[in-house]
Formats: sequence, C-alpha cells, structure tokens
Amino acid sequence: MYHYTESGLPNVYLKNGYTAAIIGGEECTSIEDIDGLHQAIAESIIANKKSLSKSEFKFLRVELNLSQKVLGKRFGVSEQTIARYEKGQSVIPRTTDAALRSLYAESRYKNNPVSYFLDLLADVEARQAEEKILLQEIHNHWERVG
Repeated sequence: MYHYTESGLPNVYLKNGYTAAIIGGEECTSIEDIDGLHQAIAESIIANKKSLSKSEFKFLRVELNLSQKVLGKRFGVSEQTIARYEKGQSVIPRTTDAALRSLYAESRYKNNPVSYFLDLLADVEARQAEEKILLQEIHNHWERVG
C-alpha cells in the first residue's frame, strides 16, 4: 500500500492505481487518475459525519480552487480566520463545516445553490456594514435619524 501524503491528509492509503519506480536512485510514485482520486477523497470527507479536521478543511478548499480570501468572503469572515481553521488555531464552526461540504457537493453535482445563497448573504452583510449611521442630538441625547 502507498501512503498518499501528497494530499495533505495523514490518513489516505492507496491499494492500487499507482506505479512506483526507482529513477536516479530515488523512489518515484505516479498516480494513474489523480483527479478521480481527489474526487473520491473529497466525497469520502463530505460523507463522513465527524467534524472536519484542519487538513480536511484545507483539502476541500483547495479542491474547490478557492483562495482563503475568497472562501472567507463567502463565509463572511476574514482570510486570517480561514487560515486559523487550516492551522488548527481556531475551531471550525459546525455551520462553516456544513457550508464547505455543501459547496463541494454543489461543485460536484451541480444541484445545490449553496454558493448563490452564501454570496447573497455576504453581499447583504457587506452592504449593511457600509450603511451610514446618521445621528442627531435632540434634547441632550443622541438619536438615529432615518
């Protein structure tokens, strides 16, 4: 069996589908269907009921071809927050875990409009954050206008 650490995951082993050879004195391994392998790994991750590990979170983000910044924007958090999840410095919220799994499923099966709703929520939150707060003083206390 081949311990496939190149995925960034510590627990992936291949029974077959790879070729090992010695080239120039070094052992080299070639995977026959790397895209199919990564798809199978991702599907195994999203089907698992346990919370995502930091490496599984990163693996799914990379498979979605999203930067930390873009994923953070979709989830309404900073790219530093995404980086902390991937480094194990912050606990991944269960809602974020579920949303990332759903995003992957949507990208794979094209039947789940999760990214549309995440983008919509992020846009609404951004507009609310930009909204001006207009205040006026009335009889020695402040009140919001409008």
